[in-house]
Amino acid sequence: MKEDLANAANLRQVHEQHPWMTTAGAAVAGFVAATLLVPSKEETALKKLARWEKALRAAEGRTESQVAAAVSSEGDGKPQVKNEKKGLFASIATELIRTVGPGIASALTAGMAAKGATEQAEAGGNGYAGTDPAAQV
Repeated sequence: MKEDLANAANLRQVHEQHPWMTTAGAAVAGFVAATLLVPSKEETALKKLARWEKALRAAEGRTESQVAAAVSSEGDGKPQVKNEKKGLFASIATELIRTVGPGIASALTAGMAAKGATEQAEAGGNGYAGTDPAAQV
């Protein structure tokens, strides 16, 4: 039993017997270590943003308590905004634009693509930039 544990702890011997398993284990261990030690882009950006905010507040002469008073009471960190009620037609128009907007954008894109393809076919192009259809054999 003691000898088996010693053999299991001998990484060279394990690598000789199972090279792919040890390679995969090393890759997983490296990935886990990098995930734990290297901050993500989002974390780095948030830290940088916090430093900028602090510098701007200092330049404006605002303190943390003044900033906290201007932030909404919901605790989401967003500034307070007026909650105006929209009228019936404004609400309907907003929802209509949200619903129909993607379809209109898709139709416009398809129309522009079709027009471009038609113009290219009329011009005798083959779809590849920089090629002359008359020069092809």
